[in-house]
Amino acid sequence: MPPVAARLVTMLRAGEHDRLRYTLSRLHPDSLRSTLEAMLDLLDEAESSSRWLERLWQWYQGNREILAATALIHGLLRHAWICHGRGGKWAAEFRESLEEAERLLDQTLAKQPENADLLCLRLLAARGLRRELPEHWLRFRALLAVAPTHYRGHLCMLENLTARWCGSDQAMFRFARGRASQLPVGDPLRALPLLAHFEMRQQDAWRGDVAAVDPWFCRPEVSAEVIALWQELQAPLAGQGNAQADELLNFFAAALYLSSHPDLASEALTRMDGRCAVAPWNALGRTEREKHNPGWVVDRVKAEIAAKSSANPQ
Repeated sequence: MPPVAARLVTMLRAGEHDRLRYTLSRLHPDSLRSTLEAMLDLLDEAESSSRWLERLWQWYQGNREILAATALIHGLLRHAWICHGRGGKWAAEFRESLEEAERLLDQTLAKQPENADLLCLRLLAARGLRRELPEHWLRFRALLAVAPTHYRGHLCMLENLTARWCGSDQAMFRFARGRASQLPVGDPLRALPLLAHFEMRQQDAWRGDVAAVDPWFCRPEVSAEVIALWQELQAPLAGQGNAQADELLNFFAAALYLSSHPDLASEALTRMDGRCAVAPWNALGRTEREKHNPGWVVDRVKAEIAAKSSANPQ
């Protein structure tokens, strides 16, 4: 977690909006999104989303500048998805928050039309608002025109194309494999098919199809694709040393473990070098402790691999 996130929380809760704006303005543009998300994570632990959203509104209403608007947009989208998870009476607030985020996105992008992170957030808003499929493609192409290899934008479009939202399993894989094939060998986005496989596993879990969840990665064609992607991308990812590469190393380690390739999974875990991400390990938790502590899942996986290695020495 970015160390500045805790300071931002303190500033926001104290109403120190000028310091908050100045601190955010000093960040590298590539770090702004992850820092705001980390700030919201900490706020979630401290108080209700309704309370911290009120604080973000107070900041924005007192100074309607770009950074305040950007933070509020992130907050509205986060609050919307929290409401979506609650369901029932929260459905109206879910939609209201998305519509407000969409309005602010349009206003802010009118001032910063090449802000790729905001263009990416328009894809997230389109998902929740159930926009028609052509609108999703329109927004994705607008993002590509500014940032052709925007990592988070590709992941967002991938999820938008799932059967759960506005697409189908076939549409999702066509997108993942089609985009991957258009990129040079070694590009991190060549891992899109890997992430599509995790979407399939997640859909089985949401449907309650427990029997289909873990065997997905053991299908021969899935296992073969995962191994081929790992062989291509392991060295490029290990050499990058950024959050995006670390995230993909975590996904590869989990996929290779689920596809019953402990030696390759061990390689990926070694390349992770302790940099454990929340996803995908939170979805592999077997106990309440594991579900809320991804590091425990990784420790269990390592122990299982070590036990298999001891039982079957070469």
